[in-house]
Amino acid sequence: MNRKVIVALDMSSREEALQLLEQLRDLAGMFKVGGQLFMSAGPGIIQEIIGKGGNVFLDLKFHDIPNTVTQAAVEAAKLGVSMMTVHAAGGRVMMETVAKELAQNFGDRRPQVVAVTVLTSLDTRALFEMGLEHPLDEQVQKLALLAQQSGIDGVV
Repeated sequence: MNRKVIVALDMSSREEALQLLEQLRDLAGMFKVGGQLFMSAGPGIIQEIIGKGGNVFLDLKFHDIPNTVTQAAVEAAKLGVSMMTVHAAGGRVMMETVAKELAQNFGDRRPQVVAVTVLTSLDTRALFEMGLEHPLDEQVQKLALLAQQSGIDGVV
């Protein structure tokens, strides 16, 4: 069976997360670990999920200078995540550096990298308030194209 469902473990409780993993492991392709669970349970939650047969989508939306994001992505890959997010607003160099470093160091075992274009909580007004000149749909398209050109695997 090709399991395309990603289950969000959007909770603070390690125990609740592992219980949901046990219930849905055979149906889900991946389990998303975001900031809430990662901060409450620590990086060990990733190894626990993998140890119980789950694949991890690490959704921490890395966004910083290229070297910092690249090193964070490498550490995430060492933990064994299958997928992770970066912010496309970090720019071409940041995304290219991450993509190249993961390919070079992990080859076929590298995790997929997905770029977040614009947070779903933002609208055109919020973008203008932040000094961005384009309406929401145009900004999403611009960042999605930039991510594609930078070697990123997909966009959100």
